[in-house]
Amino acid sequence: MLLAVFSGFLLSTSFAPVGLWWMAPIAIALLIRSLEDTSLSRRALSLYLFGLCFFAPLLHWSSTYVGAVPWVILTAGESAFFIPLALLRPVRSWRIFLFPSAWVAIEAIRSRFPFEGFGWGRLAFGQPDAPYASLAAIGGVPLLSFLVAFLGVLLYLILARERMKLILSGVTVVGLLSLSFLAHHPSPGHPFSVVAIQGGVPQLGFNFNERATAVFHKHLSVTEKYLAAAVHLPDVIVWPENSVDVDPFQNLVVKAELQNEVDKYNVPIIIGAVLDKGAYFQNASILWQPRVGPTSRYIKRHLTPFGEYIPLRTLAEFISPYAKNVTGFRPGSAIVLHHVKAAQIAPIICYELLDDQLGRDMARKSNLLIVQTNSATFGLSAESAQQLEITRIRAIEHQREVVSVATSGLSAVIDYRGRVLQETQADRSQTLTQVVSLTGAHSLSDELGVKMEWTLIFLPLLIWITLSIMRRRRNL
Repeated sequence: MLLAVFSGFLLSTSFAPVGLWWMAPIAIALLIRSLEDTSLSRRALSLYLFGLCFFAPLLHWSSTYVGAVPWVILTAGESAFFIPLALLRPVRSWRIFLFPSAWVAIEAIRSRFPFEGFGWGRLAFGQPDAPYASLAAIGGVPLLSFLVAFLGVLLYLILARERMKLILSGVTVVGLLSLSFLAHHPSPGHPFSVVAIQGGVPQLGFNFNERATAVFHKHLSVTEKYLAAAVHLPDVIVWPENSVDVDPFQNLVVKAELQNEVDKYNVPIIIGAVLDKGAYFQNASILWQPRVGPTSRYIKRHLTPFGEYIPLRTLAEFISPYAKNVTGFRPGSAIVLHHVKAAQIAPIICYELLDDQLGRDMARKSNLLIVQTNSATFGLSAESAQQLEITRIRAIEHQREVVSVATSGLSAVIDYRGRVLQETQADRSQTLTQVVSLTGAHSLSDELGVKMEWTLIFLPLLIWITLSIMRRRRNL
């Protein structure tokens, strides 16, 4: 059990803020060792302790400004997903592929359930700096997580000196690693200049927009300062989620100021705004064009549970007084792209980064991804750095360049290899200027879609069926 506890803490160090990606396979190997030669009940307890010690440091940012109770509940709930692993002994009585397949299955379930899932902490999301990260372009997050778990199995077999199984697993790992080097990368596309504005907020916390229009004017001021001094004007400017802290369709002063800015320099701005519909809100990404005004409007489709809507409201209000102040949001239902010159820009709003299918849908129709997010509600915690890791993996997975812009967290420009080309500091008003490449080719991962995930989950069954058929044919 102590080994399981240690492996949980070790796995958390593979993610930001520590970011030692190579700790993940080591942690998995130690976890497997902790499960050998023990009873079912002890394995279940060990796995739960492992989950607690993994998620507690990883998700500590969820306690920022709201206290420890939501953090404890989230950690306890997510840790329970590991308990089913107690039903198998991955190396001895079962095939070596079963453990990584079961791990992918657990990540698939907790990414979808409950409340549409919470996939934070999937193994792949801590691997943007790994030499095999390009495997995400072939099989997405599931295949990358599968490889990390399989590397853990391989390390365990080395320690256990299971020679025959070690040879088989070694060949498998080499094959997977070879695929990562064979990943097709898109040819350079049409150059397109983007400016990302991290305007900051008056104060960090849930009341970051307490003073109406304060966040808007900070972003407007930084934008004006940049444009006034610019030698070459960009093709588009991107503001983060909640950068317009009032409904620009209801506040005529804000609407006029925004229109004056884009008209003055003849540069469109993609804003993030909350639209007030009376009985509910909508989280929107809006393209504001010179002399025309708003031309396209994307409404966030995958909402944040307990942030933008409250499941189990009575229980939530009992646990946290902040739940009483949450007015529900309603999701959008359609993919909407922002078209600027040759760019077909797909906006992904914050929490939507965790949704595999949503990302695939956006990438298939676009040649540039933007991530608009608001990290003010998590202060200076590790949340923004962990989200940036996820964004880097998504850039590799979809083979798209990504402009990620936050109100006050970490904004960055990322290429299709997951490399950070530029990055801001947290809680600073800063500007990023970058010429990105518009790439329209689809990655193999996006072409395969969810098929890869299902294949990995049922891989042990497929192998068992294949071996059974081969044995029967030999016996005939």
